[in-house]
Amino acid sequence: MNEQTDRRLAGWMRIVVAVLALLSQIILIALLIDLLKNQAVYVYFAIEVLALLTVIILISQNPNSSFTITWLVIIMILPVFGFILFFLWGRGPVKGRFGRRVREMMERGFQFLEQGADTQAKLQADFPYRRKFSRYLSYHGFPVYHQTTSRYYPLGEAQFEAMLEDIEKAERFIFLEYFIFNEGRLWNRFEEVLVRKAKEGVEVRILFDDFGSIITAPDSLVDRMAKNRISVQRFNPIHKITARLYINYRNHQKIAVIDGNIAYTGGANMADEYANIYPKHGHWKDTAIRLEGDAVWSLTVTFLEMWDADNPNISDYDVYRPTKTVSGDGYYQPFTDGPLNNPDNPGEDIYRMIISNAQKYVYITTPYLVVDNKMVSVLQSAAESGVDVRIVTPKVYDKWYVHYVTQSNYGALLKAGVKIYEYTPGFMHAKMIISDDDHGVIGSFNLDYRSFHFHFENGVWLAGAPVLKDMKQDILASMAHGEEIQYELWEQRPWYVKILQTILRLFSVLL
Repeated sequence: MNEQTDRRLAGWMRIVVAVLALLSQIILIALLIDLLKNQAVYVYFAIEVLALLTVIILISQNPNSSFTITWLVIIMILPVFGFILFFLWGRGPVKGRFGRRVREMMERGFQFLEQGADTQAKLQADFPYRRKFSRYLSYHGFPVYHQTTSRYYPLGEAQFEAMLEDIEKAERFIFLEYFIFNEGRLWNRFEEVLVRKAKEGVEVRILFDDFGSIITAPDSLVDRMAKNRISVQRFNPIHKITARLYINYRNHQKIAVIDGNIAYTGGANMADEYANIYPKHGHWKDTAIRLEGDAVWSLTVTFLEMWDADNPNISDYDVYRPTKTVSGDGYYQPFTDGPLNNPDNPGEDIYRMIISNAQKYVYITTPYLVVDNKMVSVLQSAAESGVDVRIVTPKVYDKWYVHYVTQSNYGALLKAGVKIYEYTPGFMHAKMIISDDDHGVIGSFNLDYRSFHFHFENGVWLAGAPVLKDMKQDILASMAHGEEIQYELWEQRPWYVKILQTILRLFSVLL
């Protein structure tokens, strides 16, 4: 217990240092303004010029109206500090040395991803109405694969048990990449196996986001792993110099690669609650997919891109290529998204394409429903045209303010005919979309602005894969364990809840 307390205390101390650094910068600016109070006319003129420049930057860099309106409201309410917040966390795609490094590593990684013409032709023959989805992702540099098989896991604990079995058989390397790493009973099991495999000569790398794991993954974890010949790296570390990179531009990807032949991805992080070891928010509902075959290469490349982004050494990609071939049972197209893509966003675009092209149904699971007007319009249009549109969100939430915004978005969708279910046993954390029995996406994408624009994410588009049937049945089962939201009851929310939700929605793109 003392060790856990010390670990969390160290994490909170890092947060406190970062907050104090930010506050000191704001105070210095406030003092500067106070010194200039005798020059009120000039200060007022400067603020007006800043306002004009900010509006120009917002309009030119951010075509999304929801994002633009949010920042304009903040700047209107807080004329001075609003500018500070905007220039810290509101500007366009990630820039600076870190941004250049990430872009350089991603461009290098794309050079190792080659699309086989035969695979595209076979997809065209087998699923002619789905080829445009694959061609869109291929245009952004992500190949589609056929020589791949998959397994679906309806719960995090099932995924982790299978991962441990595969890791036990590893002979070459093991890559683990998660937003959150938390020491606990789950990690203890993984650590024991990973340390043993490292001693056997297997290369082990662990990558986690520094913001997501600031409290849960202390320096002692990194040091302990290093002593056992396991490489651990923090993505986009939080330093004492406050920057806009603290909250935005985080690595939300979830990837595990074993020997280049097997990979896992989905919604779960490496922590006890994701395996239902303890009920942090009731029953934790998460899902994952296991890939075996050629498609694993894309996930290996994604891991190496993110690893090299914060490492002075460049990985030798060819060392980690797949060594086994399997017979394909469908089409698999792993892809990524992130702030470097703005204003193009493959994750958001593929979701919209699936929804707008649905003929019979589209089912979605998401922990957060914080969507902009464009996504609301696509969902409404699909439902109004007779498509069976259903969304499953959590009944038990992890962030009350995000849940309030999620529920505030129900009304417009319910009126259009979208069916919404809240998963009552606990927290719905699964991130999936499927349509018409033959294609869908599973990965790390939440249905919110932050996931589509601010975070580095990953997913897999599937067509004709047998696991799509498993995904559909699992979503239907979640609906059966959920409560369908009725528009009339939604309208009867207390007046103060409606007011709070309206206020929070103004800042929804920042949540």
